[in-house]
Amino acid sequence: MQLIIKNALKYFGMFVLIYGTLTIIGLIPAVGCFFNNVYRSTSQPVLQRTLSKAYIQLKSVENDPDIIRVEFASKEMVQKQVEEARKSGQKRAPIQGNSFEFGFYNLFFSFFLFLISLLLLSPVSLMEKVTGILLGSLIFYLYTVLKMNFALLSHFNEPEINIYQTGGVILKAIRSILYFMSLGLNVLVVLIIWAFLAFRKDNWKKMLDKSISLFSKKS
Repeated sequence: MQLIIKNALKYFGMFVLIYGTLTIIGLIPAVGCFFNNVYRSTSQPVLQRTLSKAYIQLKSVENDPDIIRVEFASKEMVQKQVEEARKSGQKRAPIQGNSFEFGFYNLFFSFFLFLISLLLLSPVSLMEKVTGILLGSLIFYLYTVLKMNFALLSHFNEPEINIYQTGGVILKAIRSILYFMSLGLNVLVVLIIWAFLAFRKDNWKKMLDKSISLFSKKS
């Protein structure tokens, strides 16, 4: 038992070291901006398709890789503004838009590094680690885009925005789900993804049996 605890502490220490190192690297502005740009460029088309009543653009904030700024406008209102400008002889319509911000690190990046750290320490082959990182990142990415979608849909239903008029029951359900999609649930989702990718083989049992065998020999 003491050897198992010792090995557990060793793996925990290695996890802290790997996660801490990845976090420090991720906090470098150039690195954070790169991942922020990749995330925005892949997420914008998805949000534009799923929230089709709004014009949506995801933009960065200079020297702040943690911010994803969502600039949006109602398509219906934009069309009305363009039509009014055309009737009054204006060459350009004064388009009015709004913005909404997400914290990139709390939404995705910190938990992405958490998942990578867990998979790197898992007792699976290198190929399985690479596959796990790619598949796990995709699954968690889709989860966070769904979270963004719900947050924006909820915001678009606000009276002062009024882009969507989602039914009361559906809107309440979405806001209830969004309430539970907290930082704690992010951790749980990462752990579930990790368990699905790393615990589906008998590698962990072999590692535990090896620890027990070594302990027995020493005794």
